Amino acid sequence: MRSIDAVITWVDGSDKEYKKKIEKHLSTSTNYKKQYLQANEIEYCVKSILRFAPFVRRIFIVTDNQKPSFKGLEDLIVRNKVKIVDHKEIFKGYEKYLPTFNIRSIDAMLHRVEGLSETFVYFNDDVFLINNIREEDWFVKNKGVLMGKWAKSYSINPLKVLSGKFKKIFGLRPSFNASQSKAANITGFKKEYFKSYHTARPQIKSLIKEFYRKNPKYLIDQIKYRFRNYNQFMPYSLCWHLMIKENSAIIKGVNELKEVKQTKNFNPGQIISILEKLDATKEVKYLNIQDLNYASKDVFMIFDKWMRKKLQD
Repeated sequence: MRSIDAVITWVDGSDKEYKKKIEKHLSTSTNYKKQYLQANEIEYCVKSILRFAPFVRRIFIVTDNQKPSFKGLEDLIVRNKVKIVDHKEIFKGYEKYLPTFNIRSIDAMLHRVEGLSETFVYFNDDVFLINNIREEDWFVKNKGVLMGKWAKSYSINPLKVLSGKFKKIFGLRPSFNASQSKAANITGFKKEYFKSYHTARPQIKSLIKEFYRKNPKYLIDQIKYRFRNYNQFMPYSLCWHLMIKENSAIIKGVNELKEVKQTKNFNPGQIISILEKLDATKEVKYLNIQDLNYASKDVFMIFDKWMRKKLQD
């Protein structure tokens, strides 16, 4: 069996010192976004990997001078199952670009985690495993298993080009899909891109390292932004398109993923309905709950109880 690690990016935006740090670089304090806050997601994410993918060798939590706090974490650290990695470690030699509050800059440096296995899986902290995972769900021989579908490139879609310009003018959040399309363009896919969703993302470290070795300017141009920028690509998507280009990918659909969006608008009945449907199927292996920190207290408590039971079954 190959060594497979998991890498999770996480930050606790409610931490006073972190908030002071980020507000120094925001135009005004009112710009402080709830997107930097967290609601137990890191605990669910870590424990779901331990529960449903026990073959994972080590879990790296990449953060900014912080350490999550939940039951069992200290024991996991002592046993070397979980390691906390500071931004300073992966930005060694590039310290002038710190501090950064930009996930797309941080993601570009994940391959520099010391001791990271050649094959690893990248998680956002709001992605959870909810059914058993096999090694073959992520890697088959030397190929990564990618969940998604092909879509028309943003660069040749007039409506998308116009939308991108509109968002840039009005300072709206850079598009998740547009940054994937940009990654595809960089690797030579001009007409279409492989569109991914919020799930676990298999990565091959040597492909990433070799690309940046040959193209150091792409790395610098990526990490120089402290906040998300329209000029940035999606780093994990860059790796995916490199895999596809080198015939190192197996592509499958997204039937195993459930994305839950706009949680802030949910009432208890809606979240209960979603969770009951998930209980009734074994097909869905990945659950993405977006903006849980916006959810009402009742909705959060219902999900928390369900998730903790799932992790104990």
